[in-house]
Amino acid sequence: MTIALHYDSRREHVGFAHWLGAPDGDTPSVQITIRLVGIDAPETHYPGTRKPSAFDRKLENLLKTHQGAFKTKQFREYLAPKLTDRPGTRQFYWGERARKAFEELAAQRLRYRAGGQIRYKNLYLTVGTQLFDQYRRLLAYVAPEEKNPQKRLTFNLLLLQEGWAVNYIIYPNLPKPEDWERVQDAVRQARHQKKGFWKDEALLLGYEYRFCVDTLLGKRSGPDKYCVDITNGQLYAPYDYYLVAPENRLFILKEHLRYARRELGGLHRT
Repeated sequence: MTIALHYDSRREHVGFAHWLGAPDGDTPSVQITIRLVGIDAPETHYPGTRKPSAFDRKLENLLKTHQGAFKTKQFREYLAPKLTDRPGTRQFYWGERARKAFEELAAQRLRYRAGGQIRYKNLYLTVGTQLFDQYRRLLAYVAPEEKNPQKRLTFNLLLLQEGWAVNYIIYPNLPKPEDWERVQDAVRQARHQKKGFWKDEALLLGYEYRFCVDTLLGKRSGPDKYCVDITNGQLYAPYDYYLVAPENRLFILKEHLRYARRELGGLHRT
């Protein structure tokens, strides 16, 4: 059984949660899947339950079979080394390591002993402008319960710091200015220190893997989001995002460009 988790009459935001029961007449107990907002880890399955390794051969030939989807010679040269040496298998390898690292991190941060028993801290959730993604997962920043907000480190940020995720911030889900700086510092340092999956310099980032596979399957034709360099407000075409350092990328869907220009101001094309 599922129930609608949220409804806003001004704009419909609908997600679904598993019904666990009702302790009393006005307090349902539900279970919901959360997507950590603003970050992206390597994939262990996509699309659906298909393993990335199933696409190794086709990804290796992608620039030959779908050259028109990747608009410029420079962009194809950027992608080429990422599409060699079993790119799907490597995606799965690092995705599995990221998953295990997250489980270990959660155990370290959430488990504690009290009265001779293992207990778990509550979770502190913060949501942004967009509540649910296209898969009806709640988009949230998730942190162990902590009374002092200054000590409340989200799993979103911790995974970035350890190199198990890259920032993937999509307008209108914008972090606060001070949080942007934390994100930039975390990803920049993880890259430079080759933490986590950054050890594999030719790994397709999660969002790169998805648009490559979607291109193979005819769902997309290369990348489809515009990219803003948040350090200077320069706006790049979807196939030029790679010119911006990963930690400085803000992605914008084409249909949101007009609103983003109005809200952010100062955006200018390269």
